[in-house]
Amino acid sequence: MRFFGDSINTKQNSSLIWMRTFQILVMFALFISVTGCAKMRDGLVNIFRPERIVPVFDPDATITPQTGTVIYVENGIVVMTVALNDVKKADAFGVLVHNKTNHWISYKKEDCRMLDQAGNIVKQIDRSQHSFYFGKNFKPKLPPEFGADVFRYDKTIRVQGGHAVLPTDDYKKTNVMPKNSSLFYLYFPKRSIKSNSLRIIIPGVTSEFNDQQTTFVFKFKVQRG
Repeated sequence: MRFFGDSINTKQNSSLIWMRTFQILVMFALFISVTGCAKMRDGLVNIFRPERIVPVFDPDATITPQTGTVIYVENGIVVMTVALNDVKKADAFGVLVHNKTNHWISYKKEDCRMLDQAGNIVKQIDRSQHSFYFGKNFKPKLPPEFGADVFRYDKTIRVQGGHAVLPTDDYKKTNVMPKNSSLFYLYFPKRSIKSNSLRIIIPGVTSEFNDQQTTFVFKFKVQRG
């Protein structure tokens, strides 16, 4: 009888151990399921968040608070670049060149380039393809707060209104008079889909007084939300 009772107790203990083990496994599976679903949900949320091109901090640059415009000053030349995140079919940027020197300066918009995360040089979308990318009636627009940001930075720099276009022997070259500005736009095939970092290069801004050339490099990154 004692042996029979011990056998029953052993079976009961085995069943109890098995049930507890099963409960632990179920709880662990539920935990993994919940955390996995949460991560999956977060991943899906991130996928559908809009991408934005934003400036990278640089102690040598000024970054404006409202539009994230990046501003560099070198050799009396102010160049500022802002990402145009409203343009969805290209990586687009507005560039303002302001001449604070006492002599003419010049640049060639055609020479401006982008570097993607892999260091590849990306050329601009050719003007002949603008209608294909943007439609016939597309007109670029600066962020509404751009003028206020620039005014806050330097009240002498004029954003609104037309900028004087000076004659030049080279039709690809733009001349900028002293104390004047020139505004232009850059459009690149989208690299922000695959690249987390982008560089916009404004090369060879040239002093017509001594032929000194200055190159400006603007650093941006891609973030979601």
